[in-house]
Amino acid sequence: MTFANEKILVKRILALLQSESTCWGPVHVAPEFFYSRGRADLVALDENERLIAFEAKLKNWKAALHQAYRNTCFAHCSYVVLPKEVALDAFRFVGEFEKRGVGLCYVATDLVVLHESSHNQPIEPWLACDAMNLACGH
Repeated sequence: MTFANEKILVKRILALLQSESTCWGPVHVAPEFFYSRGRADLVALDENERLIAFEAKLKNWKAALHQAYRNTCFAHCSYVVLPKEVALDAFRFVGEFEKRGVGLCYVATDLVVLHESSHNQPIEPWLACDAMNLACGH
């Protein structure tokens, strides 16, 4: 599956999350959570009130990993989402994802998790609260 640009990739991830055909089940989801140090492409809130951040990139998985790691300041889990070929290449460096507690996924007919994110306690709970409110539409 190829994507013309990152915006189309993010839209596909959003559609998959809204369809509940992911390992996270039904989630409330919102695009673009802005905060002082950056922007998460998507945030989702699962049934257990676990906040999940997603960073999507077409090619530059190292930049996505840095951004996803930064998102752990507010998210319980953080994932990099890439096209399949790029994700499989990045998976060769899974140790980098493990060190940062960041998960790795790729988009196919569904969202495939190659490496699970660790569960983090947000160090900035007020940001987590803002992201949860955004995901729930408040």
